Amino acid sequence: MELFSISVSARTEDEKRAFHRILSDKQKELHKQCKQLKFTFSASEDRVIWTCSGKLPLSSWTVSAETLRRQVSEAVTAYILEEKEQEIAARLMFSEFEFDDEEEADRILQWFLMLLTKEEGPSGDFWRSRRRKLTDGIYQCLLESPELNLDGFMTFRLQGYEEELREMAEYAVDEFMLDQQYEEFVSLLKYFVYFQEPKMPLVHVIHKGDEDFLLLDGNLRPIERPREEGLVMERLDQEMEIEDMVVSTLISVSPARMIIHTRQPELPVIVTLAHIFDNRAEVCCSCPECSALLGSGRMMT
Repeated sequence: MELFSISVSARTEDEKRAFHRILSDKQKELHKQCKQLKFTFSASEDRVIWTCSGKLPLSSWTVSAETLRRQVSEAVTAYILEEKEQEIAARLMFSEFEFDDEEEADRILQWFLMLLTKEEGPSGDFWRSRRRKLTDGIYQCLLESPELNLDGFMTFRLQGYEEELREMAEYAVDEFMLDQQYEEFVSLLKYFVYFQEPKMPLVHVIHKGDEDFLLLDGNLRPIERPREEGLVMERLDQEMEIEDMVVSTLISVSPARMIIHTRQPELPVIVTLAHIFDNRAEVCCSCPECSALLGSGRMMT
């Protein structure tokens, strides 16, 4: 008795092999659980089909029909996520957003597609939610009919899943634009520092943890911070305010040489400071000054 069949268009041998590879992994698992199940793959010129048959009666099976449908749904979900999602995501993004610059559009798309593959952090929540919606949708289709045409499913039954993708696309575009603004802002500061005449020969930046810094001059005396709340510079029609008082102070005193003493050189704030001040800055993880204030550490390589 044929229990279900899953079919999808596949015009190339690579597409057919991918379908077979991904679903075969689940097929092996299912066959171990229930020896009564028989699986076959068949392919035509432009289509591939996965079929499962089983011997009756159902009471002789070692897995329930519900378990079978659920595991088949998970297998098909894995196939869609691996082989079809990027195509669906790209089509959705370009239908939802307009881009003036083709190169920027491609960079945003690559950023979006990279986020889709992340299974940890905030992106992981999206990933798990998308996976769940796909699995539930496929399961419902198998309840309605044992024959599932994935092309039709991906055309007409992806509303909840596509809404998840749409939210992810909006997040990707927003994050990309913020990142671009940040990079432009840092570049502006770097340019500003480059042409600024040094006002102090040496500044020690003691990183005490997180965003807590102590600024000392060459004689290890605290540097007074400027009274103004921030340093404001104009670029085009915009005003950009440096709210971070560490950056504001460092730019105000304009050191000829700056040593950043830290135990966490990989932190974004440290990397950013070193980038802004470029060849004026060096990062130290172990020297008399920072060892006295931060304890034992390690040398940068």
